[in-house]
Amino acid sequence: MSPAPLAPPIPARASSRLDLARLALGAALAVPEVLGAEAGVHATRVTADPPAGLLHGVSVIAQADGRYAVDLCLVARIVPLLALGEAVRRQVQESARRGGLADQLGTVNVEFARLLTPEEALRGAHGGAETFR
Repeated sequence: MSPAPLAPPIPARASSRLDLARLALGAALAVPEVLGAEAGVHATRVTADPPAGLLHGVSVIAQADGRYAVDLCLVARIVPLLALGEAVRRQVQESARRGGLADQLGTVNVEFARLLTPEEALRGAHGGAETFR
């Protein structure tokens, strides 16, 4: 008699790290002047999201204090970047609070890989951005 087939693995709840990656990327992309996200020059801003694949534009790394640092790599319109970076941070922090992950969220670092003129944004000239509105 042949052995019974193994049952498919039960999908585990996503980790706090993955939850934060999804949340942070979604929050950043909800900011109006943010047009997309990409992995960056050396493709270091990615997070594995099984079974969906990779989240491009975000990496989440454990900090010494037990929380997670979030690094975002974004494509944006040409606007004052300090203000936009702060708006993205606030959006991520607020989303983490609403999602019950505020105690897990550490530093939020925002990098702008590329800036698009209004004309480029209208044409959709994203030149390889992984996520683009």
